[in-house]
Amino acid sequence: MDALGAALRKEAETSTKPIVIDGHYSHDLIDEPTNVIVLRKAPWELHEVLQNRLYSYDKVWENLEAEIMGVIMEETLENYPTEIIHECDTTSKTPDESVEEIIKVIDKEVKPSITPIDWVTYPETLRLLVNRTCTLS
Repeated sequence: MDALGAALRKEAETSTKPIVIDGHYSHDLIDEPTNVIVLRKAPWELHEVLQNRLYSYDKVWENLEAEIMGVIMEETLENYPTEIIHECDTTSKTPDESVEEIIKVIDKEVKPSITPIDWVTYPETLRLLVNRTCTLS
């Protein structure tokens, strides 16, 4: 991680173009990002995506619970100034539409913004949770 972070910082210092770092450890690689983009997706749609990727039952639910509770967004708010955070709800967007939105933020055509998403209030989330299979250990 140290070597990758050093290489990315060096690249960022010399690059004239924006650099996008995507991944679970991206926050450990750059000290002062220009923007932080948090992708969100409705849990009932995320459920289908994760199942289609053949994730294990436990992995699907770990991800769904984190999305329902907004864990990644909360961690982002704890670690970065709100003026650089952009929350992108990808639920009703194509990948191209999501990318267009992100590029507009990177290019400063659109200010980063946070629109609080509370999946708990949606009946679809309740249906998803009610239909969850419970197993006894």
